[in-house]
Amino acid sequence: MPALEVTARALDGRTVVSLRGELDIAVSDDLRRQIRAARREHGDHVVLDMESLEFMDSHGLSVIISCYKSVTAAGGSLTLAGPRPIIRRTLEITGLHRRFRVLPTLAEAIAPEPEPERA
Repeated sequence: MPALEVTARALDGRTVVSLRGELDIAVSDDLRRQIRAARREHGDHVVLDMESLEFMDSHGLSVIISCYKSVTAAGGSLTLAGPRPIIRRTLEITGLHRRFRVLPTLAEAIAPEPEPERA
């Protein structure tokens, strides 16, 4: 069994990339390639479903930052869905939770963003 299982699909206008297992140096380059392929197929509004991600090192953070930069440069977005407490803590320590959306569930991540209220 690979250290990281990756599946990608289109869902409600988003590219959902689901991660299961461990994201570390051994799989980070492969994940970059898989995210690029998923974006080509499904679009630049990416949701990383992290609910089943058990571990992530600094190389995993690097993949997320790289993804964020490339999707925003293309007019897209990045949302992280369902990170476990240990991974969420890493995002908070690094300040990355302020840079992109981090939501508790995939359902919240793919829900339409509310329209701004008009005065």
